[in-house]
Amino acid sequence: MHGLRLSLTLALALLLSASVASAGSTRNGDVELGAAPVASLEPAKTAALWSRLVSTSPARNAQGAECRPLRAVFWAASDWLRLATKLAERASPCAEYFVSVPPLVADKTQARANQASRIRALGPNFHALAEIHFATWSRWVASTGSSWHTAGVNARQRMASAGYDVAQGDTWVLNELTSAVRRGTGNARANVREFLRGLYEGDGTRPTKGAVLVIGVGQRTGDLSVYQNTLQSWLGDTAFWTEVAGYVSDWSQQVYGDVRSHAVPGTAQDGRREYLNDYLRHPLVLANAGPAEVEPARAFLRSSYGALANAAWQRETGYGWTMVPGEQMAAYVSAQVDALRSYSASAGQARDQWGFVWAPRNATGMSATDFAAQTNRVLERMATAIRDSGVSDPESGGSGACGPPGQETLCTADVEGARHNEGWRSFRAWTQPLLRLSLPAPTLVAGTPSPPIGLSLVTASGAALATPVTVAVTLRSSSPQGTFSTSPAGPWTSTLTLTVTSGSAPAAFHYLSTRASRDALTAAGAGATTGTQHVIVVAGPVASVSVAPESGQVRARGVRRFAATPRDGFGNVASAPLAWSVAPVALGTLEAPRGGTIAFRAGRLLRTGTITATVTTPSGPLAGSASVTVTPARLRIGPVAFRPGKRGVRVLLAAVDGARRPVSKATLMVVVRRDGRRVVSTRARTGSAGRALVRAPGRGCFTVVVRRATAAGFTWDGRTPRNRFCRR
Repeated sequence: MHGLRLSLTLALALLLSASVASAGSTRNGDVELGAAPVASLEPAKTAALWSRLVSTSPARNAQGAECRPLRAVFWAASDWLRLATKLAERASPCAEYFVSVPPLVADKTQARANQASRIRALGPNFHALAEIHFATWSRWVASTGSSWHTAGVNARQRMASAGYDVAQGDTWVLNELTSAVRRGTGNARANVREFLRGLYEGDGTRPTKGAVLVIGVGQRTGDLSVYQNTLQSWLGDTAFWTEVAGYVSDWSQQVYGDVRSHAVPGTAQDGRREYLNDYLRHPLVLANAGPAEVEPARAFLRSSYGALANAAWQRETGYGWTMVPGEQMAAYVSAQVDALRSYSASAGQARDQWGFVWAPRNATGMSATDFAAQTNRVLERMATAIRDSGVSDPESGGSGACGPPGQETLCTADVEGARHNEGWRSFRAWTQPLLRLSLPAPTLVAGTPSPPIGLSLVTASGAALATPVTVAVTLRSSSPQGTFSTSPAGPWTSTLTLTVTSGSAPAAFHYLSTRASRDALTAAGAGATTGTQHVIVVAGPVASVSVAPESGQVRARGVRRFAATPRDGFGNVASAPLAWSVAPVALGTLEAPRGGTIAFRAGRLLRTGTITATVTTPSGPLAGSASVTVTPARLRIGPVAFRPGKRGVRVLLAAVDGARRPVSKATLMVVVRRDGRRVVSTRARTGSAGRALVRAPGRGCFTVVVRRATAAGFTWDGRTPRNRFCRR
């Protein structure tokens, strides 16, 4: 075992060293934006620790453990294996750890190979995330002309080729969902939905939910009103959130905090915790404050939202601001864990769901050794804070992150000039007016204009706005056949823009669709929360009936099913009682009607007939038909039976079909031989049981041959079963 452990350590160390050497543009352990990522900044130490953990650590699970469950997502710009290994060294038995691995720098549509298995080896609660770089795949779609769904399927295939195993808990993480999706620019949301569908479905053999990382807004942003309005409008897009919920398990906002907005001198930990959660949890807090119309988004975020907090040290831009000494960065990480744990516990959530970004950068020019040592201490503090804060404490949900009870000093850090941003507290209330649609009846008939649908501006609680607000509103439908008009007579258009003023009479419009479906009507306008109204469009009166298949063959006494489909004038499938008939009647029988199908059982009349389905309408009957041809079935001679008689033997012959059912009224030309000489040549006819009797005189050894067999609706296969009977 010692030799095996040594070889594992040496192999991994060589691999990690090669990874560092290949980075090229790194200097003094500095991992710059755009530089080639490395698996570890301390290759030999990581390899040794990894080998020890893999060789000696017992399997970890939460059974019997008294701690809060956590689903933790970590996005690593670099140094991912050291991150995973340090987390494993101090792992919580109640946590599931998901660690991302960046794609190849040369082609970010290609997953990095031979990494997922190393993360999985750390224990059953460690899983690898293949980073799917959104901007790069956007360029792939544009350059190849492929669909977004195809892009997602391709990404899953490349994951599998690189060694990611979804059956063992690995999955994907879509990185940097752009602000265009939040704003709803062009087809951005539709494209993302299709991309996520492809990532979820893969090749169809193992659909797997994954994670999404959404580009955030800096913590020190001044005027947050535009951002809050945009986010409120996005939360109102019920079609988006309803579909995304089927593909995504972890929805993470990149809330990379700024130490200068946290470490305010003289502020107690409780106060700092509140300000942190105002920022870290603002999408979920806002959704919880929203009206009933945003319930699809709220339900999804309650089950999947996880803040992606900040552990990116020595950053001035791109990852918040963390230009503080290493011990202050460690305290800031602990404080974030404390805040995240506290929010989940106080909100009554069954489990915690959040994670951290890990993107070390040596901005101050430390030696490689010193930089590695200090980032190592930050990693250890993060891992320990996550583990120790999981212990349930009804009085302080995450206090273990700050140290043992009575010694809670590990979250303390002060930065001169730091100040809290009060603006994030506005997300505790829904500030935007809501576009509300009101339809008298939710069911419409295809091709028939709806009654007037009202469109008004109200508060989130449904009350009138205190001050008049005017919004230009654009109406759209989820159905390609959906159209709008201000008059039931038209003209009709796929989108319609109306001006809505609060306090005035609701604007009115009509909706018409020629496709039977469940349609989502959305009303969107700048500065107002998107309103949604679902309508059910049903088929109109039956205009035609078709029968499938249009023609078919069936063997005599066989069964063939036919299906009838009533449709309205727009081709929608309608529901109507069906009357079935067959002509000529002697061709067969109709039985076992089920829904729109019927079973035709053929008789023995060989000819072509018609199967008809009829719907009775106020203007008269409508019928659809199909032709059916009855073809000959196979006639067989069953086993020959001999019975001794007073003066010879009785020969029992059976005529059967392919299913061994008896065939009556079959005529058989039979020859009986005794000791090789023909003693009987006769014609026999089967009865209702499909049997015929032939007598042969004398004693000796008898054999029977059927020379010809005929029966209405059948063709004989020309064979007689082997037979022989001797009577001495």
